[in-house]
Amino acid sequence: MSKVLLKYIPESALPLVNVWYREYDFHLRISKSRKSKFGDFRPAFQGKPNRISVNGDLNQYHFLITLTHEIAHVACWSKYRAKVNPHGVEWKSIYSQMLKQVMAVVEFPEDVKKSLMKHLDRPKASSCSDPDLFKVLKRYNAPSNTIFLEELELGEHFVLHETRVFSKGKKRRTRYECIELKSQKVYLVSGHAEIERIARNS
Repeated sequence: MSKVLLKYIPESALPLVNVWYREYDFHLRISKSRKSKFGDFRPAFQGKPNRISVNGDLNQYHFLITLTHEIAHVACWSKYRAKVNPHGVEWKSIYSQMLKQVMAVVEFPEDVKKSLMKHLDRPKASSCSDPDLFKVLKRYNAPSNTIFLEELELGEHFVLHETRVFSKGKKRRTRYECIELKSQKVYLVSGHAEIERIARNS
């Protein structure tokens, strides 16, 4: 795997990623920021190799965890093809084993390490699906004006996806009923969605 990856992951992880690259044979693309996902996997098809993409704006810990997540999909596909669910028990077992290998060679900050230990017990479809891990990883992002929706008070206004303005409503389990001010439509928004708070008179 190219040393270009050193820009995105801790140096101590590079030898392990190289081993995975030789074993599973995949093409990695560094993607622009995507709001809907941090990474994805596409199996080999019509002569094209297994393909992985990871958002290039992730901090080094988040990038490495997402990369491990996607390589686990390659490994799971190589072993089971389409016979198992994409995030089923087989993938979870492979992903957990790979994360343990990562944790053995990378010195994560204590808060990330603690959160990863919990994540290992019940791996999610993505780090974003694991609120505790997602919040901890966010601490290592470059400074920004974003916060989590759950941190706002009821009725406060916020910007989602840089353009749409909402008012925060009541909670339904893990999501909040939020009114888009322009259309007056109600949307359910995750409590750990990254949003930008705005003043009422903005």
